[in-house]
Amino acid sequence: MKRLIVVIMAMMLLLAACAPAAPDTPAAPATPDEPAPAAPAEPAPAEPEPIEPSGVWNIGYSNMFEKEDFFIVVEAGLRKAVEAAGYTINVTYADRDAIVMRSNIEALVLMGADIIIDFNVLDDVGSIIASELAEQGIPMLSIDSFYDGAYFFGVNNIEAGRILGEATIPFVEDKFDGEIEYIVNLYDAQSGLIIKQRNDGVVDVLQDKFGVPDENVIWLDQRADDVLTTTMTRDWLHANPNASKVVFIGQNDDRGYAINVAVEGENRVADSLIVSHNADPSSVENMLAAADGNESAWVATASYNAHRYGEQIIEMVTRILNGTQTAESEYTVVTIVTAANVKQYVSELS
Repeated sequence: MKRLIVVIMAMMLLLAACAPAAPDTPAAPATPDEPAPAAPAEPAPAEPEPIEPSGVWNIGYSNMFEKEDFFIVVEAGLRKAVEAAGYTINVTYADRDAIVMRSNIEALVLMGADIIIDFNVLDDVGSIIASELAEQGIPMLSIDSFYDGAYFFGVNNIEAGRILGEATIPFVEDKFDGEIEYIVNLYDAQSGLIIKQRNDGVVDVLQDKFGVPDENVIWLDQRADDVLTTTMTRDWLHANPNASKVVFIGQNDDRGYAINVAVEGENRVADSLIVSHNADPSSVENMLAAADGNESAWVATASYNAHRYGEQIIEMVTRILNGTQTAESEYTVVTIVTAANVKQYVSELS
């Protein structure tokens, strides 16, 4: 009986498999008044989610000097911006010593730095360290000096020099009747060719405007030393007692201040014009005195708005660490400060 039931079930399955399939029901043709329904639209791609910070970023800041004005102002602004962003910061000082700089950065990494910001302006060693940090997945941002493989924030030095050069022209025309005998540069060769461009830009503009021959463009390497700057300036003035139309260019305001000490000490204010870079307190105080009628050879400084470096750098750092597309180089704005606008400039700082 069981065998008979199995045979009957097998025959039923075979008949079902051989039966013709039911035809598909044809779709109703579209009429002019009733167009065929459109195919469903593809869903729109979702908007990318913004990248959120992955916590409190640890900023490692390798600074050059603890006592020079520009570095003090930049660090203060950086600390303020870090606090406002809710990040943490560790700071070291290398006094522009490559060995100390490397040791400091290694220490900052051990302290958990998510990014290294360096302000030692040492191109060669900075590029090597940037490469080493990249292997550890740690980005590097250099201030005012280009390191291979690192982000950059700071000054477009050649452009800043040209802007300062253009601002110097009216002083030459007014004080020296449109003539220059010598252009004397006090600069630090160790800073590299990029930093030297802030002097080059001034020289280019003044040579083009007043036809100063190359042999009358003097370069004195003062090696970032104020005392040496004053001594070298004084020695040059002694060696050129008859020079009466001299433009001195200081690589920064520390050099400008030291040049001014020599010029005033040698009673050569009438023979000299001094321009420099950074708008440190020393130059601003000098311009304020000039605005109140004090005679001075130091007539202009190029402000890089150091008080804003911190907020601009931390905004850039935030984009880098959050994975947002960031340009490799970003620049600060240059403002020329003279006796004519120094009071407005100071009021805008407060």
